[in-house]
Amino acid sequence: MSYEFHAIAMVIVACIVFLSMFLLRKPNRHSIRIGLISWIVLSAYFFIEAMVIRAATAPYSFLDQPMSDLGVTSCGTDTYVLATYAICSPYHWLMNWTFFLTGMAILIGAVFLYPLWPKTLSAILASVFIGIFGASYSISGIVPADIHFNWHTLTALPGMVVQVPAMILISIAIYQKMPRLFWWTIICTAVSTGALLSLFLQPVFTDLPGGLLQRILYASVYIWLTGIAVGFWRKRYPY
Repeated sequence: MSYEFHAIAMVIVACIVFLSMFLLRKPNRHSIRIGLISWIVLSAYFFIEAMVIRAATAPYSFLDQPMSDLGVTSCGTDTYVLATYAICSPYHWLMNWTFFLTGMAILIGAVFLYPLWPKTLSAILASVFIGIFGASYSISGIVPADIHFNWHTLTALPGMVVQVPAMILISIAIYQKMPRLFWWTIICTAVSTGALLSLFLQPVFTDLPGGLLQRILYASVYIWLTGIAVGFWRKRYPY
């Protein structure tokens, strides 16, 4: 199937998600449960990415190449501005759908789990940042790097930085009421911040493994959100 078919299907799914979030805007046990499951299943990303890498017919470096290369829809060299090397990812459609659905899951959790956070300004802002992170990630799946590099890059940039202030703001909101989740957040914040700073230093220290650092940057958020959801679930909230 063509890229256009998948892109249109993703936009339709996004519209359905937004409509569903609007209809379920009042907190209830169903919306909370959906939010918890949405964040818990984020870890499935790693298994799907491994499948896509295994299916690649051109050499793919987990350490050096960006995750976006797995969603490139064409085979060859110079498939987009920075790709002077060979790329061929037959399961690009699966990777792009994974980017899209992962972002949607993060956004759904940000909206539906907001009532579980302390009612503070920092928690409100953090939820907004998490939602931006999810939306940014979804768009990178709708617009692969080889289709429109500038749009792919510009829409993906917020998702590389907003998670750090989101984690910091959440830690401020919960450090007294949720000490275990506070320390979990601090650990994940340190990992994410370290990966982000290392990526910024990559133009200077060219030997740094950019692909691995990008994965750590995003994985720290997935694992953090999964841990948060599990922590909420174990508290046996009446939802």
